[in-house]
Amino acid sequence: MAKQRSPSYPGITLEAALARAKAFYRAENRHEAVVATAVAHWKYGPKSSGGLVTISALKAYGLMDDKGAGVDRKVRLSALGLSIVQDDRTVSPERDEAIKRAALSPPILRDLWERYALNLPSADTVAHYLRVEKGFIPSAAFDLIKIYNEAISFAKLDSGPSSVEILDSSSVDEDSVDDGISDLIGGPASVLSQRPPVAVPMERLVGQIPNLSGEEIANIRVSRSTTIRLISSGPYSRQSIEALVAQLNLGLQLGTYDDLPDDSEDF
Repeated sequence: MAKQRSPSYPGITLEAALARAKAFYRAENRHEAVVATAVAHWKYGPKSSGGLVTISALKAYGLMDDKGAGVDRKVRLSALGLSIVQDDRTVSPERDEAIKRAALSPPILRDLWERYALNLPSADTVAHYLRVEKGFIPSAAFDLIKIYNEAISFAKLDSGPSSVEILDSSSVDEDSVDDGISDLIGGPASVLSQRPPVAVPMERLVGQIPNLSGEEIANIRVSRSTTIRLISSGPYSRQSIEALVAQLNLGLQLGTYDDLPDDSEDF
């Protein structure tokens, strides 16, 4: 009987992957290297499983590209990887955004984020989902949960301002205002900065959004028929706005809004 294998997932943490990306950059800069040379930068032998796991993880996080096969296989840091390792500023919103993107690049981590975000149930419950729905073996399921939690923490997806809400002027039916607004902002207002933006199905955009308490800090006409209002339910700062912009940019880069209709002619 063939040994059961789990689906692909990054075998090392995001923090470890970035450390190894930096080690590769110190040795090779922007250049490519054959796999045997690359893994040597991480103190692995050419046939070491640890070296291959590292390359696989860096690819999963979007930090490394490869080409070729066998002894001719070559790897190099991706544009995303370079944008992180080359940015040595003490404070860098761009680097922070790139790290968030890396954290959610592995499909299985993205799946857990969209399913649970920060509200994970018990490890046993998540492991059950991974085993039954995704085909993971038990040991790999629990290992993945640890990697997911570390990625969220390291990328700081579990922190940030929570007082800013973004709403579209076309709204949900009054009977589903609470659920509709939650969907519109990608979750409850308190976790806007913790979850990637979620596009709202167009068939749910009916009726009028009721008046909401708070300060309107922006009212932007984006087409003939649509205005986007930015409402703050509490104190905010320049850092809050920068964090909001970073979240929206992350959503664009991750393709969150790709399914929205093109209204370029609606001006």
